[in-house]
Amino acid sequence: MESVEVFTTEGKGRGLKAQKEFLPGDVIFAEPAYAAVVFDSLTHVICHTCFKRQERLHRCGQCKFAYYCDRTCQRAAWLNHKNECSAIKRHGKAPTENIR
Repeated sequence: MESVEVFTTEGKGRGLKAQKEFLPGDVIFAEPAYAAVVFDSLTHVICHTCFKRQERLHRCGQCKFAYYCDRTCQRAAWLNHKNECSAIKRHGKAPTENIR
């Protein structure tokens, strides 16, 4: 992050200060999401790992709820999906997006 400076202001916390001029669309700071969920209306057309819109997705063979672009996305999701997967199988259906 050589293009920004991290600073702390008492009473306000941490902040970022630009060290150069940025253009519209430049990525200044990026972090992976702590949690994310696909809207119920999009579960069949959005990959549950990378969130790309695809017309042909592969469904989880166990819970039949989660959809993935390919095996790479499915493997990347497994650590987080395995608990959800077993819960969906036990319950018989996936909970709403608000619960997930």
